[in-house]
Amino acid sequence: MAIDLKDFKLTKYPNLYKSKKETPRRGYKYLMWAKVEGKLYKKILGYSKKDNLTDYQANSKLEKLLSDIRDGYAPTKLKLDKLHDLYFDAEKSTDWNTKKKSYYRLYIQKPLGNKTIESIKEMHIKRVIIGMDKQNLSPRTQKGVLEVLKPMFEFATKNRLLKENPAQNINITIPSQKKVVTNGTELFKKIFMGINEYYAEEPFYRALFLFGFTGRRKSEILNLKWENIDFTNGYYWIEETKNNDKQKYELPHYLIPALQAIQDNRVGLVFKSPITGKKIINIDRQMRQLKKFIGIDTLTLHYMRNILVSMLAENSTEAITLSGILGHKDPNTITKYLSINHHESSKKGLEKIGTILDAEVMS
Repeated sequence: MAIDLKDFKLTKYPNLYKSKKETPRRGYKYLMWAKVEGKLYKKILGYSKKDNLTDYQANSKLEKLLSDIRDGYAPTKLKLDKLHDLYFDAEKSTDWNTKKKSYYRLYIQKPLGNKTIESIKEMHIKRVIIGMDKQNLSPRTQKGVLEVLKPMFEFATKNRLLKENPAQNINITIPSQKKVVTNGTELFKKIFMGINEYYAEEPFYRALFLFGFTGRRKSEILNLKWENIDFTNGYYWIEETKNNDKQKYELPHYLIPALQAIQDNRVGLVFKSPITGKKIINIDRQMRQLKKFIGIDTLTLHYMRNILVSMLAENSTEAITLSGILGHKDPNTITKYLSINHHESSKKGLEKIGTILDAEVMS
């Protein structure tokens, strides 16, 4: 309903109006009606009974709001659904953003999407998380919701649509699901040899699974393009990472023969489906066959990352190098003193791998 100034009377405070009539449940209504740099701002500040407001308290709210407006934080009726559209239009399109949109649609849109962003408080977000917990949704999924909302609200604050991020102080602790690797060097050798033996006649899958020992994530491997591999200079680029930054890595010598043996036009995705020509989504069957051949039931591409860094750590590789190999943006507190060079880290890691493999051949 439109606000009609005729229904209000001016209080002793400038720009603060109070309704002429009082309702039994809510009491008097307080209204801000003010011009700042020629623009009119009007907003209901609350009620005398419902919000326990006095003229003095209502004026304090008004002064704070006017201060925010002068600082560039204007009241907005922007709804969360619209902020979602603005945020993702401004962000680079990645697989991770696609996943974020899915989280938004599944868990956020119904309870919060139609609310104005300035009306969303920390308690509303916590209520969504509690509801997910009652549905027995995993902590990882619950954290995914925060990984959507936090950057969206941060985007809003940077663009002065909000003064504070209501999700900023909410955190979800995920129980450790890390697979402990105590014999990384032996596991690395066993899997490396197993991949080369089982897929000796299939360079496509030999290259795909050997990429697991570069430290790359599954999505990074499956999104790799021929255009981002430089065989001449021996490196490759990952365009779309979890950290949304472009990263350069040394190309392992043991991957080059398999990659060059792939029958392909060398355009677009390296690991495209031979049937559809699009990105491969499911490699479960090939992984099951490999696990059976090698005899390691727990093997996954992600577990290969764990084995890789465990093997390198067993061989005295520095933590900052391990962080660089895995593509981490923030290796905890180490970044206070050191910067990660992904390319140099991958080169150092490959030197270690070469030493270990050479020793295996010589033995």
